[in-house]
Amino acid sequence: RLWLSSSPDPRFPISILQASIKMTTEPPKGIKANMKRLYANMSDEKFERCIVPQKYKKLLFGLSFFHSILLERRKFQMLGWNVVYPFNDSDYEVSENLLCLYLEEYPDTPWEALKYLIAGVNYGGHVTD
Repeated sequence: RLWLSSSPDPRFPISILQASIKMTTEPPKGIKANMKRLYANMSDEKFERCIVPQKYKKLLFGLSFFHSILLERRKFQMLGWNVVYPFNDSDYEVSENLLCLYLEEYPDTPWEALKYLIAGVNYGGHVTD
């Protein structure tokens, strides 16, 4: 038996994939479990990278909570969303980078810009109805 882990790569032989049993990882169930996963995936360097750490860590908690709620709403299907939207960790990572960038760039927190870019553009860009 052979256990392989691979990211998509055009050099990886397709015949091995076709003959294999495939497994995927799903996000954990529950807001708390999602938040723990988001924080566990973050390195210490990334967590400490912003030059305004107090503000960054508090807003990062809010962003993690927001992202976890969006992922959790999927389990309610039509009660949660009319359409299943493909929110994933790349949305969170982009929002996290925006958060750090804007906190470092401006002395006063640009709330309206952050709200528009994160909620309206990054996450809201998925919403079609």
